[in-house]
Amino acid sequence: MKTTIHVVILLVLSALFAVAPARAADAGDALITELGAANGVALACKHTTNVSAIKVVMIHAVPKTRAYGEVFEAATNDAFLGQSGEPCPTEPALSQRVHDIDTRLKAHFKPQG
Repeated sequence: MKTTIHVVILLVLSALFAVAPARAADAGDALITELGAANGVALACKHTTNVSAIKVVMIHAVPKTRAYGEVFEAATNDAFLGQSGEPCPTEPALSQRVHDIDTRLKAHFKPQG
């Protein structure tokens, strides 16, 4: 009986800890998607200053993993293609958007100490 209870407790705890990182990854993916979307708009609108700023944010605020790179690339491509025919935001407006995303990325991925 004790063994069964221990197994059940271990399974419940395993399930809880397995779900927590998935939620954190979803929030990180959403932020990286926002950054990629801003990058696609900046590229389509030829806002080179913002493109450079976004590259710096991606390098310094986001952990370097293939998964995050793929999320960023997909969002960039979607936004770039979706910008066709749409009015471009002003450079200062896009710059503010990038700054806001940067702040949230740094808060989300801050080192745990």
